Amino acid sequence: MRLPPVSIPPVVAVLLVAAAAASAAQAPAPPDRDVPRAGDRVAVVPFVNITGSPQDDWIGAGVAATVAVDLERVASLAAIDAGDTDGQPAVEVGRRLGTPWVVAGGYQRIGDRIRITARLVHVASGAVTRAANVAGPLGELFALQDRVAAALMQDDAASIAGQAAAEAARIRPRPAAPRGVFEAPPAAEARARAGAAGFAPGVAAGAIDGPPAPVPPEVFTRDADGRVTMRAFRLSGELELDGALREAIYERIQPVSGFVQQLPLEGAPATERTEVWVFFDDENVYVTARCWDSAPPNQWIANEMQRDGFQLINNDWFSVGFDTFYDRRNGMAFLVNPIGGFFDYEISDEGRPNNDWNPVWDVRTGRFEGGWTVEMQVPFKSLRFQQGRSQLWGIQFGRRMRRKNETAHLTPVPIAVGPGMFRLSAAATLVGLEVASENRRLEVKPYAIGSSATDLTASPPFSNRGAGDAGVDAKWGVTQNLTADFTYN
Repeated sequence: MRLPPVSIPPVVAVLLVAAAAASAAQAPAPPDRDVPRAGDRVAVVPFVNITGSPQDDWIGAGVAATVAVDLERVASLAAIDAGDTDGQPAVEVGRRLGTPWVVAGGYQRIGDRIRITARLVHVASGAVTRAANVAGPLGELFALQDRVAAALMQDDAASIAGQAAAEAARIRPRPAAPRGVFEAPPAAEARARAGAAGFAPGVAAGAIDGPPAPVPPEVFTRDADGRVTMRAFRLSGELELDGALREAIYERIQPVSGFVQQLPLEGAPATERTEVWVFFDDENVYVTARCWDSAPPNQWIANEMQRDGFQLINNDWFSVGFDTFYDRRNGMAFLVNPIGGFFDYEISDEGRPNNDWNPVWDVRTGRFEGGWTVEMQVPFKSLRFQQGRSQLWGIQFGRRMRRKNETAHLTPVPIAVGPGMFRLSAAATLVGLEVASENRRLEVKPYAIGSSATDLTASPPFSNRGAGDAGVDAKWGVTQNLTADFTYN
């Protein structure tokens, strides 16, 4: 059992940073350019029906065919319509067809409106170098399809940012509930949003407060209010906790992205891309992230290594919050900066953080040419959650870039509500997570204290007088909501 770390000596901190840099050096190289050049081969895979309604299945193949034609017309690319890929990940399709680039995406119909999302994937590195988000009336579907290729290949970054900002302005954050109050949507409305398919085993229709669960190979869905439902994936092999993100699963599973600013421009897209994955096995839940940053490392702000050091919140950081009972009010959060300093706390009633909560967990960070990476490992035994193998949690991700005074989250959080990681009523929903049937926690922390003292002015004087004390603390999770603490000295 790993004991919670204490403050780390400067020499050890330097070694940790050096090790993280060495690990990152082995990560796949990013592309030297973010779009193909004229003549490059690009495979376009069928777009995925995120809503899951059978009456909309015809749209995916049509979007892919149109995008392939437009890529040839707009950018003079050798576009290949990949046809039926049988659910293969985009990177695998590109390798099979021998193309260095792949375009993949999905579409979601909400009433009489449709949203089409597309991503340009660099096959060798697995990096998503461009993303497009086009939305409008369903009756204008063919015009919307033509806009997808133009948005992906747009050379003017400001134009892309402007289009995304305009879409974000239309999708305003829903009003936050008063502190400590959450009103679940009426069951009929929730069931209508959720649909009939795509839920994790054991999750009833209408249980999700947000868009329906994503249908594989899609990883997340986002509705017109900016709310997100994402899927956790079970690991089929071991994930090495080194911060390097080298495992093949990072190529097979697309990340969750599309963070939205809370500060300084509420509702605007984040200025730097953040890509997140959630995995699990029988013992742990893993949160991993690739935090892109256009600035060189010497401009990042990361100067704190002490656990729970208050200055961590003034560093650059990445954070995850779990609402494990899905009550949209209470949870726990984990935060890390680029050099591995970390912070953990409990959230009660969307506020009142408890910084004394120090569970057993582990994290590693690394670097790549273009930003920094995170791999967190949180044992299920360090958490509390509802009974049952299939779990439904709330989840929020946050990113802080101190030099820009920018804070962004996966889902929109209004500035007026305060720290975004506290506002669990606005968090995303996590489906697909499964836990072992028996998950009671037992922690044992022995301790010992020794001393040696000399006092030649005492009467009588003494030299090298030894003393010591020892004891043990134990914590036992009796039930999901009851913990017993024992101390012996």
